[in-house]
Amino acid sequence: MRFTSFRAVSVSLACASLLTILGGAGVVLVSASPARAGIESVDHAPWTAILERYVSEDGWVDYDGLQREASRDLERYLDSLASVKPGKLSDDERKAFWINAYNALCIDTLLAKDLPSTVPHKSFLGIGSNIFVLERREIGGRKRSLDDIEHGILRKKFDDPRIHAALVCGASSCPRLRAEAYEANRLDEQLDEETRRWIREGLDLEGNRKNRLDRENKVFHASKIFSWFKKDFGGSDRGVLDFVAKYASESDREFLKKNDVSVRYLDYDWSLNRKKG
Repeated sequence: MRFTSFRAVSVSLACASLLTILGGAGVVLVSASPARAGIESVDHAPWTAILERYVSEDGWVDYDGLQREASRDLERYLDSLASVKPGKLSDDERKAFWINAYNALCIDTLLAKDLPSTVPHKSFLGIGSNIFVLERREIGGRKRSLDDIEHGILRKKFDDPRIHAALVCGASSCPRLRAEAYEANRLDEQLDEETRRWIREGLDLEGNRKNRLDRENKVFHASKIFSWFKKDFGGSDRGVLDFVAKYASESDREFLKKNDVSVRYLDYDWSLNRKKG
């Protein structure tokens, strides 16, 4: 710790007390940690509160309820990310920050397009614009698009293909949206869990697996995400299978290791991941 004077410690403790009081009042804060002078942390609790209420266990989103009841809460959370200085975050905090920012910005952008409630699973690509290039809100010091965050930051600066299991663009073929924010102190655990769910359990609107192993024909039917971003998974079908094997069930893992399995990439369902019923 660079500053060890009594005055500095006293100021840090006073600030920590104030943050506790304000945090209890529901205020979203970016705070300097007394244990790590000059390093910031971000409160993602408001985002977790939204996700817990409007995202089902299997990852579908209640856009209608969120629009009616919590759109301002989402806006306030995104506003709180505007002045964050990502360079002052630890590596895991920065990665969690950008994953949360992507998912929150995506939902906010979709809500702003006035999604028709009368068409439960309307393709969001038919709502009039490419949401991935829109720069609607300031995040981390400047306006960002979804593409900026995914390709210019997360994929460029973090060598972690598990990110693809955590980013949810609003399409039904996306991985599920986790019903809590990503947090630095649990990030590896959360990313591992979502990657396992995506590969083992993820279902589309028709109840089909988003990734599935056909043992009879020795074919792994993989999400189109693996094809689009094959470079992130070793640059080959073999790299895709090696990654899948790490997170597949034990029996699937053994089959993939012992057999010559080919890869086929599934079509992508761009219909909205709206909560059913």
